[in-house]
Amino acid sequence: MKISARLKVLFIFLGLVIVIILGYVIYKDYYTDFMLFLDPKADRAHLMESIRSHKLKDALLLIALTAVMCAIPGVPNSIIGIFIGVCFGPWIGVLMNVIGNITGNFIVILLLRKFGLSSKTKDPGKFITNISHMKKPTVGITVGYMIPVIPSVIVNYTAVKLKLSLKSLLLAVTVGVLPTSFLYAFGGDALLKGNTKIAILSILCVVLLIFLMKFIRKEQVKSSAEM
Repeated sequence: MKISARLKVLFIFLGLVIVIILGYVIYKDYYTDFMLFLDPKADRAHLMESIRSHKLKDALLLIALTAVMCAIPGVPNSIIGIFIGVCFGPWIGVLMNVIGNITGNFIVILLLRKFGLSSKTKDPGKFITNISHMKKPTVGITVGYMIPVIPSVIVNYTAVKLKLSLKSLLLAVTVGVLPTSFLYAFGGDALLKGNTKIAILSILCVVLLIFLMKFIRKEQVKSSAEM
């Protein structure tokens, strides 16, 4: 069954409405912190104490916002990932980013299992073929989640098409979103603390992702040659 264009638009519209609502609530909760952050005379120690004083409610709101933005095609959630690192530190930030991205991707996977891909969506057949002919398709799916330039909806569709088990899907999504989760959380923490070493490490992580993208392309070419 193919999801209709109207239903797709409805899902995206509902997602954007939820993003706006969650964003507004988070903005209200962090308004004082925003003002401190924009004030060049503000004491950094006081700023950090204020930002890091938020508890479970805001953590859940940010996880929910990450999940919804991850589920909407074409909407980048990197800014939220970095903001999470600013507000909750690197390690809790990584955990929150991972949970949010896993939830968002599984929302898409469940919708794709129910409705399929829109008839107007670009045919992902080549991607599916290349991944399915790899020696370990799950590895290809995992790397697909790691590369920000590959639309996650295409990776999710491929995973559904290959009929991966729930256990394999959970492992692929979790491992796949870890690199960017680390990048955003540690980058956000470094932004707040002014830590240049972590900033350099974040750049190295970007370079690593580029090499991973080249790896999957190399595997695709190799698989096509063996067919």
